[in-house]
Amino acid sequence: MSLISKISDFLKKINQESGLKENNLDAREYTGKFVKQNGADIGETVALDKNRVVVKSKEYYMSIPLDKITTNTDIIAVGDFDRDESLKFGKEWSEKRDTLKFDQKGMMILEQKPQ
Repeated sequence: MSLISKISDFLKKINQESGLKENNLDAREYTGKFVKQNGADIGETVALDKNRVVVKSKEYYMSIPLDKITTNTDIIAVGDFDRDESLKFGKEWSEKRDTLKFDQKGMMILEQKPQ
């Protein structure tokens, strides 16, 4: 299995767990693009999390609501959004992401939640 296939499968799984339906949103339409606000670069999209796009900059992660996206072409342009809230959700996403575990083959290990 190629690295691209593994990443695509991983993103599909994240979308399904976060309540997104594959028919509604395709992570490939949003990830791996640079994000600009008022012409200034603010980062690059790395994931979709529920109804938000996760943007990574050099210093932090932000999680911007999808409804704040004004243009989604080669770059993503966003309008005004609550920066403090986006930083908070971005930090939460980053901490959640850091808890993912992988085996020697690079496959994500799903831990069973206690019932």
